[in-house]
Amino acid sequence: MLNKFKAIDGFNKNIIIVFLSSSLLNFINLLYQLLIAHRLSLADFAAFNSLLSIYMVISMPLASLQTAIAKYSAEFNARGETEKIKFLLSGILKKSLSLAALTFIIFCLASIFIVDKLQINSRPSGYLLAVLLALAWIMPVFSGAVQGLEFFKWMSVSSVVSGILKLSLTFILIVGYGYGITGALGAFLAAVLAGMFISYLPLKGFVSLRKIHEDINYKEILLYLFPVAISLLCFMSLVNFDMVLVKYFFLPQEAGLYSLAQMVGKIILFLPGAISIVMFPRTSGLNARNLDTRSTLKRSLFYTCILCLIAAFIYNIFPSLVLKALTGKVYLESVILGRLFSLSMSFFALLLILITYFLSLKDLRFIKYLGLFTLLQALAIILFHRTLIQVQSILCINAAILFIIHLTLAYKKQGQAPSAPPKAGQGDSPRLLI
Repeated sequence: MLNKFKAIDGFNKNIIIVFLSSSLLNFINLLYQLLIAHRLSLADFAAFNSLLSIYMVISMPLASLQTAIAKYSAEFNARGETEKIKFLLSGILKKSLSLAALTFIIFCLASIFIVDKLQINSRPSGYLLAVLLALAWIMPVFSGAVQGLEFFKWMSVSSVVSGILKLSLTFILIVGYGYGITGALGAFLAAVLAGMFISYLPLKGFVSLRKIHEDINYKEILLYLFPVAISLLCFMSLVNFDMVLVKYFFLPQEAGLYSLAQMVGKIILFLPGAISIVMFPRTSGLNARNLDTRSTLKRSLFYTCILCLIAAFIYNIFPSLVLKALTGKVYLESVILGRLFSLSMSFFALLLILITYFLSLKDLRFIKYLGLFTLLQALAIILFHRTLIQVQSILCINAAILFIIHLTLAYKKQGQAPSAPPKAGQGDSPRLLI
């Protein structure tokens, strides 16, 4: 068995490592969601998910730092430019620390307004959200470097340990002390801090607060952050902002039903997450050396499609059983919504692969379509929200259209400007420095 694993090529091997760890993390997160869903009322569960949605929508554009750092560290690593990696990480870390402090102050002041408008009876949860958003500036520096340098074993350890810590603390804080929403967010915060510390360990030789002299095009990197931030903001709005709008337009009980079904969708959406994580530095490194990236894209889309189909098939065959296992509650409307979520999130998972691919090649043609349909989806929900099923149907239609547009763009680009063939003696895997 070990010999068979060693015979697998680097790309597939990394996918297996990250997939196994992310699957374990998904299982831990499932237990985390189960614990919260079972211990909180429907209204509190919806309130927690609305705060989490705000965190995801706002922090995901900040994760553009991770994407940019992963891309450029992968390119520098592929060309053997170690000092440029040090300059990149150290310079961005210094700026991130200042921005984190500013973000914390802003959202501390805004926390009272946020919890009041969303009818959340937990003032400390607003302050915890402020801390989480502040850390969203720092976390991508470490996670992006680990991804770009393909330290996937460290990434896997970080995710699993932080997941176990989050689950353990949630049990203690909610079951043991009855802290409710505050306990769930507090455990989430502790997990983020633990994950950051573990990710830092393999990067100690690359990170320094001392001044490092190295000639790289820093302006190019900063300019790259803007389209990445827009694309990530749009994507996270597509898959999260519907929960915020549902919480605003519908009664707490109805928002709770939608929140239960959303758990099914999020599992399907994040199940193939390992594929985009591994694909991004691979296609960035290949593109930096003028090597073919098409086969990597095709394999990534194929693996994602298979995983989403399996997950959607299992839910649609046993919807009540799955919902009962996930939430401990089964309502007819949640079952129907879950079917729609399985469709919309499958298309969004495939869309994420294409967005990741475009960003790895600095091909930004897709952003205008992504931005337009993100606005159209929000506008459609605002105008047409008579029922929860109507809201989720809008997501299904929009996800399918976006996937078709992006897939067409990808293959149109390949048809017009095929990648250069590999040079003699060059393999498919970028060289690691360590």
